[in-house]
Amino acid sequence: MQDAARAACVSHSFLCSWRCYPNLTFTNETMCSKQNLYERTVGPNVIRDCNNNIDRVVTYHSGAGVRKLRLQYCVIPDDAEPYHHLTSWLQIVVTPGIEELDLVVWTREATFISQKRREKTMFNFPCTLLSDMCQGSIRHLYLGNLGLHPTFQLGLRTLKTLHLSEVHITTDELGCLLSNSFALAHLRLQYCYEIIRLEIPRLLQRLRFLEVIECSLQVLEINAPNISRFRLMGHNVQLSLGKSWKMKNLMLNNRCAISYALDNLLSCAPKVETLTIRSRYEIINAPVISSKFLHLKILNILLFSWHNHRHYDYLSLVSFFEASPSLEKFVLYVRAGQSKYDPFEGDPSSLR
Repeated sequence: MQDAARAACVSHSFLCSWRCYPNLTFTNETMCSKQNLYERTVGPNVIRDCNNNIDRVVTYHSGAGVRKLRLQYCVIPDDAEPYHHLTSWLQIVVTPGIEELDLVVWTREATFISQKRREKTMFNFPCTLLSDMCQGSIRHLYLGNLGLHPTFQLGLRTLKTLHLSEVHITTDELGCLLSNSFALAHLRLQYCYEIIRLEIPRLLQRLRFLEVIECSLQVLEINAPNISRFRLMGHNVQLSLGKSWKMKNLMLNNRCAISYALDNLLSCAPKVETLTIRSRYEIINAPVISSKFLHLKILNILLFSWHNHRHYDYLSLVSFFEASPSLEKFVLYVRAGQSKYDPFEGDPSSLR
């Protein structure tokens, strides 16, 4: 009888503490059994059981005191209301005081349905949760594989980190998201294909890290003055770095990135210390540089010459050495594919 009484007291105390537990993590690692965790294909029954377990936890949680929510939500194939539970969970948990929200939506049937159907059935994140419910407390926001369509300024004045991956959001909608994010320090955009033109406004004075990966960009204009690390992976992006005086770490993976670096970096990012260039379409040889990269210490050049342009002289890259008196490390990687031409042309007896 005494043991039963002690167990009842402990269970009651644990239940009360669980209802106010601040950090909630619902991922495959925490919710799936070890037997199902490493299986490539998971059936609808397993997904349904997992979602039911999450539903029980969230339903019994008071919603108060949640500081961090990490949720990987899997959609049950052929479910008539695939996001009914997800919407209700967010309404319960996203309350004033929440600081970190990490939400990724997985659609198991995504590889078998058309793009139009996938967009039609995609989960659209309720933007009112970010403006009305959390009341400006959120600091870190990570969203993946969903739609985000704000039509008004969200007032995210405390937001420090924003990661969007495979998120359907347009240029104007992203502008609404960034318009009042004065504390933003870390911005990462990945596979957001509806963003065609991106302007990083000057009001983002605290922005230090910017990464844009394969977002179908045509124009990228950077006006934020204090970015120290920038990574760009695209194909044919018209890039304007503005006056990036504090830029120290820069990676460019873009069309004719070598030509852009030699023509523009000394005027817009003269203090860069680590420079990584990835290019596939260089045709014009590197010119002689009259000015100096006084702060450049690490230089990585990766050339993927799938078109094997026979007239490009890779040894012209020696101009980087002449313009970099502080250079400590240099890496050159050339993948020329199958070509009958020698990528290193010139007189072999020359000291070039």
